[in-house]
Amino acid sequence: MNCIGMEFFEELLKRPSMFKDESKLDINFIPEELPHREKELSLLSQLFLGLITNPNTISRKVLITGKTGIGKTVTVKCFGKLLENASKKRNINIMYAHVNCRKERTSYKVLIKIIQILDRNFPKRGYSLQDLLDVLIEFLHRNDMHILIVLDELSYLINKHEDLIYSLTRINDDAIKCDQRLSIIGIVRDLSCLNNLDVSTMSTLQTNIIDFKKYSREQIFDILKYRADISLKKNVLSDKMIEMISEITFNSSDVRCGLNIIWKSCKIAESKNLKYINSECIRLGNQDLLPYSTIDVLECMNSQKLSFLLAIIKALNNYDKVKISFNEALKMYYIICENVEMKPRSNSQLWNYLQEFKRENLIATKTVSERIKGRHTIIEIPDLSLPHLKRNTIEMLNAKGFKI
Repeated sequence: MNCIGMEFFEELLKRPSMFKDESKLDINFIPEELPHREKELSLLSQLFLGLITNPNTISRKVLITGKTGIGKTVTVKCFGKLLENASKKRNINIMYAHVNCRKERTSYKVLIKIIQILDRNFPKRGYSLQDLLDVLIEFLHRNDMHILIVLDELSYLINKHEDLIYSLTRINDDAIKCDQRLSIIGIVRDLSCLNNLDVSTMSTLQTNIIDFKKYSREQIFDILKYRADISLKKNVLSDKMIEMISEITFNSSDVRCGLNIIWKSCKIAESKNLKYINSECIRLGNQDLLPYSTIDVLECMNSQKLSFLLAIIKALNNYDKVKISFNEALKMYYIICENVEMKPRSNSQLWNYLQEFKRENLIATKTVSERIKGRHTIIEIPDLSLPHLKRNTIEMLNAKGFKI
């Protein structure tokens, strides 16, 4: 065994840490307090109060909308804990199930995820979609349970898989005076995606809409200061430095970016044996960061989709162009596939990937017409750092076993 790594750990463990609890800077941490989202928590509580006061007599459908990184998911998760705790005190069986539709992608996978939250041992295969709906309803009735299903990133189910959304919103339509066992919260970035739903489903979801507004600079400061107070030791990060991070975060509109800068700045300060975080640590901590919304998208991609994105990035670099054609991206993709011994996807599938990249704000496309060549698609990446995007894409491909 190589002991050098062990020596590194022993040396690091001897150093005093600036962290009180670094897990409280993690983007998945649900804090006890949510500064400046009290109004939204209160509104959710009012809307779902009937689930506790009159169990199984109502079904609520709520839609939450707002830009990335402004607290939609963490607020809903916090509300889910509050709802479960309040119901347990009154011996009411309410379960909270949070599903990210971007990760699960299909109606079948979303429904399996929901059922496995209720029953960990439920098999992943062997059922039709209708079978799964029947299993879910039967489970809820058998256990006298009401479930609040949160469909985060709901837009990823719309278009191809709206059958599940329709089924869940209309699950009790055929029954008369039956118990109401299911409520829904949908989370979307903007309401335009609902235009692709059928009229009845859209009207059902639009009954209760909560619009999360962007945080102000002052509100971002309060949020970052609260997280710094519960995660870092006293005097490690001054208010002046939090103001600096708040300004960077305000420009990106993503609070998760600010949390990551605090964490990374603290690691840099520790590596330099400093007693507190200074402005240079923050500047270094802000380097080489992609927006968290972009990282979220990359983490949910399969190896084929990541390879095609890498092909676009490499084609832009290698051809030294601001824009490339779809055919140029294809040529680079085939080279990458050959190098890593990956079977290429069809052109139609790659075209679908291109449309998904566009929806995920990774690329921009434009269709141009030329007399000789006819119509063709032009691709560019206008809003992201190519080196940073390339590095993150390669890292994720490497993690999947493809050495680039």
